Amino acid sequence: MTIRRTLLVYFLLMGLAPAAILTGLAFFQARDALRLEITRNLKTEASALMEQIDRMMFDRVLHVHIWSELEIMQEVRVGDVDKRLSHLLFDLNKHYEGVYKVLYCSNPSGDIVAASDPRRVGSRLGERPIWLTAPLALGETLLSPLELGPTDATIEMSASIHDPQGQGETGKFHALFDWGEVFRLLDQPIKKADAGSYLAVLFDAQGRIIAASTPLRDRGLLLTDKLASWRTEALNGVVIADREKLLGFGEVLAGSANSKGYQRFPGFGWSVQVYQPTAQAFAPVDRMAGAFFLLLVLTSAVAVILSLLIAGGIARPIVQLTTLTRNFTLKQQLAEPLNIGNGEVGELTRAFVQMIGELEKSRENLVRAAKLAVVGEMAAAMAHEVRTPLGIMRSSAQMLQREPHLSETGKEMLVFMLSETDRLNNLISALLDCARPRAPHFNPHCLHHIIQRVLDLLAMQANKKSIHFISLFHAKNDLLSCDEEQIIQVLLNLVMNALQILPPGGEITLATLNTEAGLVLNVDDNGPGIAPSQRLRVFDPFYTQREGGIGLGLAVVQQIIKAHDADISVGVSPSGGARFRILFPNPVNSSDL
Repeated sequence: MTIRRTLLVYFLLMGLAPAAILTGLAFFQARDALRLEITRNLKTEASALMEQIDRMMFDRVLHVHIWSELEIMQEVRVGDVDKRLSHLLFDLNKHYEGVYKVLYCSNPSGDIVAASDPRRVGSRLGERPIWLTAPLALGETLLSPLELGPTDATIEMSASIHDPQGQGETGKFHALFDWGEVFRLLDQPIKKADAGSYLAVLFDAQGRIIAASTPLRDRGLLLTDKLASWRTEALNGVVIADREKLLGFGEVLAGSANSKGYQRFPGFGWSVQVYQPTAQAFAPVDRMAGAFFLLLVLTSAVAVILSLLIAGGIARPIVQLTTLTRNFTLKQQLAEPLNIGNGEVGELTRAFVQMIGELEKSRENLVRAAKLAVVGEMAAAMAHEVRTPLGIMRSSAQMLQREPHLSETGKEMLVFMLSETDRLNNLISALLDCARPRAPHFNPHCLHHIIQRVLDLLAMQANKKSIHFISLFHAKNDLLSCDEEQIIQVLLNLVMNALQILPPGGEITLATLNTEAGLVLNVDDNGPGIAPSQRLRVFDPFYTQREGGIGLGLAVVQQIIKAHDADISVGVSPSGGARFRILFPNPVNSSDL
């Protein structure tokens, strides 16, 4: 895996993983908090409903008991012959219209003797089972089982009519309670919720559903125990899975409340549960999850873009360094590095480039040293093998010049012999100087005086070719610790090379200046210059572009300059010719003398 891809993967993991984890934690925390809040609200709603039902049932059983104790109820004994009791029952039923279906009284034989509905008078009551007993301080009220009709539901409540003389029971008072009042009460949560999704259920003590919201009644759940197992789960406030689709939803949240009675009425052990589907309950947090997901997608896109930019920014210098190394390995040539900044990779690249440059210089120095070693061996051999014969030839030629009877041709040939032996002797001297240069003897000398002396020595040769010398002594401190003879030899070689290559009328400029790096001497000419491809080789032994040259002069120059801890380089002069720049890094201050 590449560095760019590795960085991209790590950046994405570092950027997206925390965001995804935080988003998930926020979602689940919000969902859990919302569940607790909704469950608390459902319990509150269930408690309010149960309290209203307890109060309602207390009022109904109390009415029945109180009305049974009215004095007019004794009309049952005479069969309500004057219809006063029936009129009272009619007025009571009209006053509590919508609460009771009918009010009536029966004698001990079970015959109805008075009723709010005259059609019921004279009919006989059948055997009625007792479902619940409501004990009160003054007596008790009996409740018959819930009866479901096609359009309504009722519960018959009854209380005994006692003889004031203590002769026992004279009859019973009956009230047919409209159970739809409880249905309407349980439909209230539907009206409070959107789309009728709040549902309420009333359980009896055995877990049967005795009242419910309209959607559940329509499903035929009344008087069944299909939700009995939910009572315990609802108390714990957990999400209930509606696997049988009893409510028409997959999952619901439930709130439950048990009957606590009312005043001294203990209640019937009933309980109320209120349900809300999780799809509606968690709709706000689901919308928040959608917003979080969209935000996560946007964050991911921004993270990818930033990761690409950052990974590219980090990997680009490394890729450039790799490319630079590969090119150097293949081509053995150091390409110009791109802009790599100032970071650690940039510093590494610069150090690598510097190391390669130093290695290249070391390689060049090794090659040059090898060549000089060859020159030294050649010089030693030639000095031993050539100089002795040359000396004999030169001595013989000089003795022949003294013969009086030599022809003109012979004299001319002797001159050739002497000049060629001198040239060979100079070649051997140059080889020896290059191979075994003597160590410099350092003393303080003025560079300007040395330059002027060299120009004076070469003034005659310059005049013969009409070449002009220009001295620009800008350096205020020209004092050097150097070997004067060797520096003169350096300048003679440089100026002689320029004299030999310049056409008549040319110019040679020697300029000095002080810089922060040290004392600089520039030797410029306005000749053809040196091609860039040749500048790295001009100091190699035996390399020359001048006809008749042996290529050792500049090699000797470089040796002397390095022996003085100085530096020499080749460039282009302002006039387009060659420039040899010599830097002496440690000039001597006159105050130190």
